[in-house]
Amino acid sequence: MKKLKYFAAVLVALLVTACGSKNESLEKMIPADATGVVSIDVPSILKKAQLLQDGDITIPAELQQVMDENDAAVLCQSITDLPVMGIDTGSKAFAFFTVKTFGRVLLVPLSDEDAARKTLSQRLGTDFETVEGLSCVYQQDNLYAIKDGVLMVGTVNMPIEKEKAARTALGMFQRNGRSILEVDQVKDCLNAEGEVNAYLQLDGIKALLKRSTTYKEVARRMPLLEVFTESDIKAMTCAVKLNEANATIDTHFIVDEGSDYLKLMKSTIAKPDASFLKVIPNSMNYVMAMSVNGKQFTQLAQIQPLLKAFAKIPFIGKLNLGQMLATIDGPVAVALARDPYLQGDWNAVIAARSSQPAEVVNTIGRFAQSMGQAPELYDGEYVYQYDNKMIKVGASDGVVYLKMLNYEQTEGYAGDDVAMNDLFSKAAVAVSAHTQAGKTDAYFRYGLADMIDGHGTFTASGDTPVALALLKVLCSIKPAGAFDDMIDEDTSSAIGAAIDGFHELN
Repeated sequence: MKKLKYFAAVLVALLVTACGSKNESLEKMIPADATGVVSIDVPSILKKAQLLQDGDITIPAELQQVMDENDAAVLCQSITDLPVMGIDTGSKAFAFFTVKTFGRVLLVPLSDEDAARKTLSQRLGTDFETVEGLSCVYQQDNLYAIKDGVLMVGTVNMPIEKEKAARTALGMFQRNGRSILEVDQVKDCLNAEGEVNAYLQLDGIKALLKRSTTYKEVARRMPLLEVFTESDIKAMTCAVKLNEANATIDTHFIVDEGSDYLKLMKSTIAKPDASFLKVIPNSMNYVMAMSVNGKQFTQLAQIQPLLKAFAKIPFIGKLNLGQMLATIDGPVAVALARDPYLQGDWNAVIAARSSQPAEVVNTIGRFAQSMGQAPELYDGEYVYQYDNKMIKVGASDGVVYLKMLNYEQTEGYAGDDVAMNDLFSKAAVAVSAHTQAGKTDAYFRYGLADMIDGHGTFTASGDTPVALALLKVLCSIKPAGAFDDMIDEDTSSAIGAAIDGFHELN
């Protein structure tokens, strides 16, 4: 019996050492100057999403159904290939970003290199070849290379010859340079508890965003985003944990105590307040809010160009937007919902707590009348007609709102939702999203309470495991219109519509 116990202990030790050795081997391929690193606990995700059965990867029917409806998405294609990809289901995968040859790199551990080559060759429509001594395929700025039980997929920052791409990749496989293991802060982050851990320098995030046409469009319409993306925040960490009842995401900004970012936030951010939810229909899928001090808010360098651009718009530019924004003392929110019948159409609501709500509403009414838009006054609301939508402007207990709906509202309000009230009453910056994937309703809620630490939760309806529900939601996201866009193009258009929608009332 003692020999049996000893054998079992040695076996466990060997397995743990093997997994740790493979993970460390991949980490040594990540250069110390990477601008961002993400570790992905593949074994835990597969297990918790019920994709691992007796050591083999199988795709649950409910996930397969969602994937079949969106088979053009890269994630769906990747999961489809998992059972025949020959990946090592006992080791982590890693992704990292650089400003050098490769902008993005994915490292996947393999247990069967031949299976990986066969699957990728079929997916890419071309065979692997040996370039500079490396087995690889170079296609559309992506290098797929396999060596020593590792699949490396790298996207170059700019078009280069395949020989140079292969030589650079080979250098990573040889592990001769300083690796991320020598950067203690990053190493500690990657080894933290959780299925996904990330360390992202702000410079790295900027480099990625600058290549996204959709981000540029969203930033043009919502310049306040640049408070975060163009600040002196040094880096951020992110940890995703898959629990039995939910998934959690915790973020942390690494920033100096006397930074311009913190000074700006302390002077601009107001106390969180969820009272605006009482004017938001509970059918809105997405709700975003930020509590601000209006007078300070309108002085921000990121807001001044928006006010100037607004002033140049024919007719509507005569409305003193800055004066109205200066009355905000609390949350300003945008709520959106896809129209269930009209493709690409959205319903939207804009709401803000104002110190002079009646005056703001009357100002809008007087302006509309001067432009020939004589609104109806019904139940305390100014009612306008715009395209296929009815626009209502009103105020309720200090909250000014503008609703753009193509239906007569009969549903209740988000103010009755306990979880949403809890979120927006505690976080000065927060977002809530409700989506469906198959028969599963999923909810994501995230809030930034102190401008440094943020916390979010993902929950799902029914008996579907949280990890599986999360995969279903991710697999249901349609590919973006631009090849490198990081934000859903339809969503950016909807945000723009919500902001621009009142411009054409004249």
